[in-house]
Amino acid sequence: MKKILNTIIILAVSLLLSNCIDLDRSPYNDLSESTIWTSDENALMQINGIYKLTKNGWTMQGYAYHFTCFGPDGYDYFRNSSIELATATTRDGIFQVAYTDYYRIIHASNEAIYNLTGNTNISEDLRDRMIGEAKFLRGFSYFILWQLYGGVIILDKPTPPAETYLPRNTEEEVKNFIIGDFKDAADLLPVEYAASERGRATKGAAIAMLGKTYLYAEQWSNAATEFEKLTKSPFKYALFNEYNKLFDHKSENNSEYIYAVTFIAQLGYGTAYDSWYGNRSCYINGESYALGSHIPFETSTYKDGSTINLSSRPKKSNYSTEESFGDALIQWYADVISSPKQLDKRIGANLILPSALYFGNGNKYYKVYWPYESNLDKNPEPLKVTFNNFATYSWRKFVCEGDEGYWAYQGPTDIPLIRYADVLLMYAEAQNEALAAPDQSVYDAINDVRGRAGLDPVSSLSKENMRKAIRLERFHEFPGEGHLFFDVRRWKTAHTSDPVFGLNGTVYQFTGEKLFTRKFPEKFYKWPIPQAERDLNPNLTQNPGW
Repeated sequence: MKKILNTIIILAVSLLLSNCIDLDRSPYNDLSESTIWTSDENALMQINGIYKLTKNGWTMQGYAYHFTCFGPDGYDYFRNSSIELATATTRDGIFQVAYTDYYRIIHASNEAIYNLTGNTNISEDLRDRMIGEAKFLRGFSYFILWQLYGGVIILDKPTPPAETYLPRNTEEEVKNFIIGDFKDAADLLPVEYAASERGRATKGAAIAMLGKTYLYAEQWSNAATEFEKLTKSPFKYALFNEYNKLFDHKSENNSEYIYAVTFIAQLGYGTAYDSWYGNRSCYINGESYALGSHIPFETSTYKDGSTINLSSRPKKSNYSTEESFGDALIQWYADVISSPKQLDKRIGANLILPSALYFGNGNKYYKVYWPYESNLDKNPEPLKVTFNNFATYSWRKFVCEGDEGYWAYQGPTDIPLIRYADVLLMYAEAQNEALAAPDQSVYDAINDVRGRAGLDPVSSLSKENMRKAIRLERFHEFPGEGHLFFDVRRWKTAHTSDPVFGLNGTVYQFTGEKLFTRKFPEKFYKWPIPQAERDLNPNLTQNPGW
């Protein structure tokens, strides 16, 4: 089978079912150490168990969903708005569960690293590879904690519960620890696996995350050096030809995915994105938890780089009825999408735009009209979402089409955390920042990504204009993937009212009317250490402003 988790994973109740609110200080498992770590098969089962932990809602599976809800490219305003409206407190469950769930991966990884190191009962090559996998997963977990909370407690070995009540390490210490893990993982992991092992961390994934750590730390030259490695032998990464098929589960085993969380449509092994991102016309009746913001569409360009004339979009005040306004509005979107000037291909692949079709439940097409209730007799039928009274952008990305025949929250689509397109744009950013002006390698990297989208290449840009071009390119390439939340935070634009890169401003419906105003106070650059953790551990200091 194509997935690595195609057997029942045996993990202790304390690991998988614990409701503890601290750092999961219960033992890693209740099985005898002599049973676990004395054979290749049992040790491999434990490593597979760590991968299993990455598939819960708040860790690697939920990366794209949660951070899209909090980023400039999406929102979850109708349900969980405490972060978007800046009303969250230190006891907010979101802060707690993210903190706890990533520490569970760290604890499990520490057990594996400790018990595998120097273990002669395990085949040497497999032993070293599994240490590399555990270090990659631990490094990734600390990377997220570092970005969300800043300095956190570094645990690098199995630690008795009484010894985990420690003070926070500094942000610099955490960053250096992450770098060490990814360097070690890159040394130990293979370039690729057999098809039956797809989904495991590779050398390329470790190098990409090492480069990303340097990038986020603004160590530009180091970042560019690591990313450049992935463009050469022995690596064979390349952009997938068709962006609109890149996120279809039938195309997921492709040259662009460097690391993805893998799923199959099987009970206990599927993903939740058809429910989180899907609309009510999906086979499994998607719940529209995450919706797209207006920014990806409104900043899209035509092939020649010209922008959409938003001033020509029909205004409700010019029409006598909502129905006549809606007809004109939908026609305007249809004209923009079909313009001979050729709109960026990615926007229609990321979002189901007004006037666009979606192939859904019943193996038939649905169309986005406005307003919903006035078009119920149309053919195709109107696309149904959870909140039909609002003109919202629904996601097409990661959402299956037609009658796939699987359970809710059990979709087959892999969720990429590292794509080659991201490596190219991160390389372009790092190299541009490292130099006085962009060199040819920067142009090559950004134009490769633009070329797939059907856009003309950029040329003759200053360093500052190239920086803006790269940032905008990221907005068009990665909506819905979770990265843009971290981008606007590391660029320190999140707290501003910048209409694209800020998180203080209005979110608009596709009618052009206001939906809500989101807020991002400066203290949100560092999430609070959960108060429940501080109640348990008085050595934990709090982040400023909380």
